[in-house]
Amino acid sequence: MCEPSPGVERWIQRYAGSPERFANHLRPLLPAMDYVLTQSELQGLPSEVMLVPLVESYYRPDARGPGGALGLWQLMPDTARRFGLGIHGTHDERLDLQSSTEAAMRLLSIHAQDFPSYPRLIFAAYNAGGYRVRKALAGREFGPEVTLEQLGLSRTTRDYLDKIKALGCLFGDPERFDLQLPELFAGEKLTAVSTPFPVDPERLAERIGMEDGQIRRWNQQAWVRRATTPERPLLLPSALAAAASRTLADGDLPVATARVAAAQPAKAGQVHKVQAGDSLWTISRRYRVRLADLMHWNGLGKRSVLRIGQVLRLGAP
Repeated sequence: MCEPSPGVERWIQRYAGSPERFANHLRPLLPAMDYVLTQSELQGLPSEVMLVPLVESYYRPDARGPGGALGLWQLMPDTARRFGLGIHGTHDERLDLQSSTEAAMRLLSIHAQDFPSYPRLIFAAYNAGGYRVRKALAGREFGPEVTLEQLGLSRTTRDYLDKIKALGCLFGDPERFDLQLPELFAGEKLTAVSTPFPVDPERLAERIGMEDGQIRRWNQQAWVRRATTPERPLLLPSALAAAASRTLADGDLPVATARVAAAQPAKAGQVHKVQAGDSLWTISRRYRVRLADLMHWNGLGKRSVLRIGQVLRLGAP
């Protein structure tokens, strides 16, 4: 239920003081918003997770923030690397819708585990960091009778939560604010299309009649490399997915040569200490080592479970 406080009311006016303009701004964002909503539901996270990139960047994949934050989720470099994203010059996976969303979902899932009964604190932790929120709680239970001000959270974090609540009100009860939300048509939903070999996404877009700007918005890393990879499907509107699959099956597109970022392999003798949210896959990507090698060096199998604090070799012993 939307019960706006003065702070929330202020942001409702900021976002949708002109309802028609707000709706027009949302229209091109709907495919990505739907994609994020679907991913959050698959992770069992609150639907309000879809609102986080609106607050962070207005769903701009190339948004740059203070302190080195980047992408629609505004991930900091250390956080991005922690969750397996590669950052090498122009090859920055924070700019990629799929990769950055996967990392953000893992981070939000950790916050959800830390604060299972209080969804608001999930978003407070995303803004301020889980450590600061846990420190503010100081072992106390957080319930309806405890206000965010009483927790001692910063004005910035309280303002952040007001923004989430304001957007929640607008999406949850648009008629109350004379808002007519735009509709996402079935053919606009993003669908993953695997390419059996590397192809130039711009040439594929041209073949299927899709604007190059959309390929870039939803598949940044493929655009930067000028080539897809079989391991990372393209996100395309479902109305064009069948045409893309037929084009790939015809075999008329040449195999593309990717622009490969310079690898930064692990240094001799380097090790990694497992942290919350780590997996063998994210660690192998972070240090640019083969997953099979990482498992072999550490005597791990497919059923092995990582423990926080566990030390992994990043090279042959």
